Amino acid sequence: MSEENYLTLRKLLNENLLMELILFLLLFFLILTQEWSNILLMILPLISFGFSMVLEMIGVNKWRLQSKDSPIRYNPLGSEKKIASRLYYTSIIQLVLLFWLGAESLYRPQMINFYSLIFISLYVFTYTFGYYWIFIDLWKYAKISIMFNQSDIEGINVDIKSIKKEYNQVLSDLKLKNFKLISIGSLIVFLALNLINISFILMQLGGNFIGIVFVLPGTGVESSGPITIPLFIFVIIILSPLLSIIFLIFSYKDINNINNKTIHKIIAPLPEDVQTTIIKNLKFLNKKFREAMNV
Repeated sequence: MSEENYLTLRKLLNENLLMELILFLLLFFLILTQEWSNILLMILPLISFGFSMVLEMIGVNKWRLQSKDSPIRYNPLGSEKKIASRLYYTSIIQLVLLFWLGAESLYRPQMINFYSLIFISLYVFTYTFGYYWIFIDLWKYAKISIMFNQSDIEGINVDIKSIKKEYNQVLSDLKLKNFKLISIGSLIVFLALNLINISFILMQLGGNFIGIVFVLPGTGVESSGPITIPLFIFVIIILSPLLSIIFLIFSYKDINNINNKTIHKIIAPLPEDVQTTIIKNLKFLNKKFREAMNV
């Protein structure tokens, strides 16, 4: 393996990633200055942010899997940048909400019992919505396609201008039934988690509630007490990202399930050397292509 296949941290991180990282850490450290004794609620934005950073790095460095003249647009996970941006946005909102709760407990502790119920509902909603939001328009971007634009044509040095000035063909996209399964499944999970969480909060109002006693930075100020968080929070923390990973893997497998005959039919109008380049890149991108295509 050549040295260019080894990615340094400098290559993985671009300016946008660094700016997002700095902003997140700044807000996170501001929350730490409030001296939280329990980090449970901090785990939620950390998971959302970590998930977004991984996908952002995949999107930024995905081109390294292909040769420079490759006409393949390989997006089996959809638009990693859009998914990453949505999760990052929700992680920032979670940090702002967390800072707001800490500040309220310090400056208006007499109101914290009322605010805490609204906060828990809103906090869980924001966290779970991020994992539903990323699948709303997955079908638009999850695909493998061949695309030549003017610069690609000049770079390849073959005359395909006679075929089309711009050639764009989809080799594989997310099947409609699978997209419905993913979108409906993510919607059901999103609604179910929030409805169950609200049910526990209503139980708390009725006095029949067992949960986690959570000490806030201002607990004890003006004789204010801690808040109680449903034990269901652990299910929410784990289930939302776990199911999202499962849905993304499902999408990845569906997109990469390309019929050999379909590929050859689509690339047939192209010159032989371009067909060879496409097939070579497809084989490099995925083991399934190497097994299915005998070219």
